[in-house]
Amino acid sequence: MKLRFIRFTKYRYYSYVVSILLIVLSAVSLYTRGLNLGLDFTGGTMIEVRFQKLVNVNEVDDALREVHINDAVIQRTTNGDIIVKTRIGENPNLVLQSLKSIGNFELLQREDIGSLVSGELKTKAIMAIVIALTGILTYLTFRYQFLFALGGILALAHDVFIMVGAYSWTFKEVNLDVLASILVVAGYSITDTVVVFDRIRENLKLRKGMDLEEIINLSVNQNIVRTIMTSSTVFLSSLGLYLFGGSVLSDISFAFLVGVVVGTLSSIFVASALVLDIKLLIKKFKNKQKLTT
Repeated sequence: MKLRFIRFTKYRYYSYVVSILLIVLSAVSLYTRGLNLGLDFTGGTMIEVRFQKLVNVNEVDDALREVHINDAVIQRTTNGDIIVKTRIGENPNLVLQSLKSIGNFELLQREDIGSLVSGELKTKAIMAIVIALTGILTYLTFRYQFLFALGGILALAHDVFIMVGAYSWTFKEVNLDVLASILVVAGYSITDTVVVFDRIRENLKLRKGMDLEEIINLSVNQNIVRTIMTSSTVFLSSLGLYLFGGSVLSDISFAFLVGVVVGTLSSIFVASALVLDIKLLIKKFKNKQKLTT
């Protein structure tokens, strides 16, 4: 598969406009609507049961919806036990009654998740994101140089913010599983960016007479087929989970769908373009300093 040579940096200002528009829409939605936080962050009740027969997670979800409990988090452990988490205000006894309609079961544990615990989880979630971004910034600085690290981390923050904004637009539930998915997609996005940065570094050594803009265009073109093939594979797999994985996997796979699209576009049009424009700004500032002195 061979594509024609594209001067990606030529379109970088268009990509900036699209990115800024998505960021503004995300910020407005987060300010006006906020996030639909799951009980991991709001508190609630956790019930774990063991059915005498093998029970599908979707069966449990259907049974709960019949008694108007629509936002429960349902998980199945490795040994087949079912865990149901409901928000504060939901009647745990009503949950147990709905489970009886599926079959006989043994109640293994019932635990209330208080606001103190959920508040601590919120703090740790924010810390996890900050630590992840700091670690990536440090890694890119040591592997390349601070200029590339800054471009990479700005593109990554752009991806994460738009992903979070997408959950606000759609008002899909955000729980610990979704947070883990967002961090995984962030890792995927920065990996794709690092592959392009690697090629830029190689071409800077091999083609010393070529300026940075041409090097970036050449490097992105050399990686474009790999990027498209990898992203398409992940997107189609995530789409299958989103469409056929049931309500339990819907909120998680949504992060992959949005993240892969945004991350792919940012690694092609945003990350390297930011490196170029930051470099040009630094050069312009230095020239201005020389003129003043």
